[in-house]
Amino acid sequence: MVVRTFNRHEMIVSDFLKQEGLTCFIPMRFTEKQVGDDSKPHRLLVPVIHNYVFVRQEMPMSQFSSMLAKCATPLYILKHRDTDRPVEINNREMVEFRMLCDPAFEQQVNVIQQGDEPEVGKEVEIIHGPFAGVHGRLYRKQKKYWFVKTIAGISVELRITRWFCRPV
Repeated sequence: MVVRTFNRHEMIVSDFLKQEGLTCFIPMRFTEKQVGDDSKPHRLLVPVIHNYVFVRQEMPMSQFSSMLAKCATPLYILKHRDTDRPVEINNREMVEFRMLCDPAFEQQVNVIQQGDEPEVGKEVEIIHGPFAGVHGRLYRKQKKYWFVKTIAGISVELRITRWFCRPV
């Protein structure tokens, strides 16, 4: 399930949910920012997607909604436009999403070409490295290839070599 908050309060909402005993996840990445008057940038862990918290649904929706009402930070459950039902993410997609948003991930080296070259913008599967088996789309921009995984209308982009992918 996806909970959306406002004004970059995802960490406050995450702390509230953890205090209530729920498992939640905020996609994070490292970035370098200038902090204060120091001339040297500092490496900070920041959310990849602001205002979104992914929550494991461990209770009925009515109980979950009443628990969220106790939170002092404004938030709401992300819902499908068509059905007005909460967005639910299956376990496989969430595991793939968490793998892609792991700040400890190191880029892999290129491997030799195997089989057909995937078409850009088409559905592909990663066949090498720690993300083997993950499905998404392959795009080319600025002369580089990017693997894009989209769940619940939210996309994560990963720099990848096209030889790591095969068409699905």
